[in-house]
Amino acid sequence: MKGELTMDKNLIVSFSVRHILMPLVGVALCLTFMPKPTAAGSTPLVEQLVAQAVSVSGSERAGRVEIYIEQWSSESELARVREALRHADTARLTALLQQHKQRVGVVLTPGIQGHGARARTRTRHNVLFARAVDTPAGRQVIAIADEHLGVGEPPLESRKSVSEFNLIDIRFGPDGTGVGKVVSAADVAFSPATGLLEAKDYARHPARLLDVRVQKP
Repeated sequence: MKGELTMDKNLIVSFSVRHILMPLVGVALCLTFMPKPTAAGSTPLVEQLVAQAVSVSGSERAGRVEIYIEQWSSESELARVREALRHADTARLTALLQQHKQRVGVVLTPGIQGHGARARTRTRHNVLFARAVDTPAGRQVIAIADEHLGVGEPPLESRKSVSEFNLIDIRFGPDGTGVGKVVSAADVAFSPATGLLEAKDYARHPARLLDVRVQKP
């Protein structure tokens, strides 16, 4: 009888230990195999760009801007929106991109200083389309959002959510440093060379991003 009680006690203890350890083992396995977190979230990045914004009211710097590309828009996505691109139909393009409701990256602009910890967090804008192409001069990155990005604007204004077609056109030279322009629907044109939209008359638009560089994620 005593041996049976000892056996029952051992079984209870063994069951209790397993009951405690199994969740801990599960957590350890999850931590081992889950994707490594990144600055833009837990999604791995294909490219991270850092730049200095230029104020819309002058030539002074307006803080650090970061662009995280989680995935480049695929060839199938490019084919799906090709007609809208070819005709520079930004309204149709925006509608097509919004159908999938899938972001491919984010743009982070400076937070608001002096308005509490929450306001100091960087303002996030979703990117719905992004492609990179090699050019004779170096490299070009095109990113499209369906909201006003507010790059170089006062942070309080930049934080407002305003639906608007915005395109970022970044052009890199041979040294790997780029300049970015941000334009709205009225200032885009189709480029037969790249098959993408870009800033129309790129040189005449003021720079909104300087010292754009690729930073390893």
